[in-house]
Amino acid sequence: MNSTNKLPLGKLGFYWRMTEKPDTPVNPVPDFVDFTFSFIEKWGLIIQERNQTTWSFLERIYRENYNVGYLQEGHALAESYGGDFLDCIDNAVRQFNPSARSVSEIGAGGCYILSKLKEKGFEATAIDPSPVAIQKGEELGIEVVPEFYPIKSSDDSYDLIIHYDVLEHVSDPVEFLQNHLTDLNSGGLIAFAVPDCSSYIQLGDISMILHEHLNYFDDDSLRNVVECAGFEVLNIIKANHGGVLFCVAKVAEGKFFQVKSGNVKFLEWKDSVEGLKKLIEDFIKQGISRENSLGCYVPLRAIPYLSILGIKNDVRFFDDDPGIHKKYFDGFPIPIENMEDLKENPVSHILILSAAFGEMIRDRINEKIPMHEMEIKCLNDFKL
Repeated sequence: MNSTNKLPLGKLGFYWRMTEKPDTPVNPVPDFVDFTFSFIEKWGLIIQERNQTTWSFLERIYRENYNVGYLQEGHALAESYGGDFLDCIDNAVRQFNPSARSVSEIGAGGCYILSKLKEKGFEATAIDPSPVAIQKGEELGIEVVPEFYPIKSSDDSYDLIIHYDVLEHVSDPVEFLQNHLTDLNSGGLIAFAVPDCSSYIQLGDISMILHEHLNYFDDDSLRNVVECAGFEVLNIIKANHGGVLFCVAKVAEGKFFQVKSGNVKFLEWKDSVEGLKKLIEDFIKQGISRENSLGCYVPLRAIPYLSILGIKNDVRFFDDDPGIHKKYFDGFPIPIENMEDLKENPVSHILILSAAFGEMIRDRINEKIPMHEMEIKCLNDFKL
């Protein structure tokens, strides 16, 4: 691949699980792994450069009993995020295929979405090799095929194929979607969700990085990938909760689409990355200087920047998700604190890199901790 279509960033935190104690149980994969961005011109898609070593680590963790996401019963975000996706599915079925009765979910995790669709009368099947999916399927009476997609052991087809936070994990998203063509009944639909990287790409913000994510979609690249796979896009919708894009599509049936190519998008983005990275790194260095203290709210977003600077201590992590309070990310022996912890023991500098929730978190800090002397920086405060 053309070297101009690459952006190497060095070893970044793998952070794929949460633990009760640092490195307990011992991490089966390295805490930090090399990360390079690349670009597929024909799709206009920013990707993590394909690397067999990284993929072997990912394959290992996908079979572990960790980090199945927030779409599981009891998770603080399940009702809002899951309900949003269910509304998208309901609207798609009602508008485009009201006779749909069978559904298959790829990467079903805790089978939360399938259980809700089963309650609505759908015949539900999950395709997921994780122990969590297998156990939940048994509990909920949902058939689970314990394999990676596409499966080789079945000729079944469905009226609806869904997946949530899956397409960003696959090496070839077009080929992955093309497999849906033969797995759909006549008139069938696909409905899926991916992280919305639009604002991060516009700003040049690398806080969107997860080693698990091989593809970084915005509206244009998502449409290109779906159309190149042989589908007609019916809807691309920004979700109401968090930074998520929903896509609904059907088989294109002889339609052809023109996809623009070229690397101008990537070159402009690389320049933005370098500029924003310097501003954020300067703020981090200021926050950890001798007379100051730094807190990172939604710490997953800060980890790429901390990794590049080699910072693994001397910073505090804050998040309002009760499910991760006092837990640890691999590679960082820093317990996750919450708003009450911050109120009791403030820091001098707060970094909030969440595009979806940054301003809301700042407002809550100002409300909960009035008269504070903390310097708070959100993503949009770093102007190039």
